[in-house]
Amino acid sequence: MPTPRRAVAAVLLLLLLVAPSTALADLATRSPADLLRPEWTVERTRAGRAHVVGYLYNDNGVRNAANVWLRVEQVTTTGTVGEVYRRRIVGDVLSRDRVSFDVPVADADPAATYRVIVESADWFMECR
Repeated sequence: MPTPRRAVAAVLLLLLLVAPSTALADLATRSPADLLRPEWTVERTRAGRAHVVGYLYNDNGVRNAANVWLRVEQVTTTGTVGEVYRRRIVGDVLSRDRVSFDVPVADADPAATYRVIVESADWFMECR
C-alpha cells in the first residue's frame, strides 16, 4: 500500500502531465471570437463618411492569429441587420497584443449602431 506522501506525489505528477494537454485541447476547441476581442467606435471623416475603427486584441497567451476576417454588421433601430461589411485584418495579431482596424461603412441610417464579429482566424505559434 502506498504511503500518503507517495499518493500525493503521484496525484501532483498526474496533474502536471495532464494539465498542459488539457489547456491545449481547450485552445483548439475555442472559436476565434473567444480569444480575439474587438473594441470599436464609429468615426466620421471630414467628408462625412462613417468608419468603424478600433483595435482587435489577442487574448490568447500562447498563439498568434493570422488571416483574421472581421464582419461588421449595421444594426438598425428596429434591431435587424441592415448592411454587412467584411474586412481582412492586415498583418498578424500577436499573442497578448493588439492591431488596429478601419472599416468604411455606408451611413444610410445615422441612428444605426454597429457590431464587430470575428469570423475566422488561423492560429500559429512560430515566428514568421
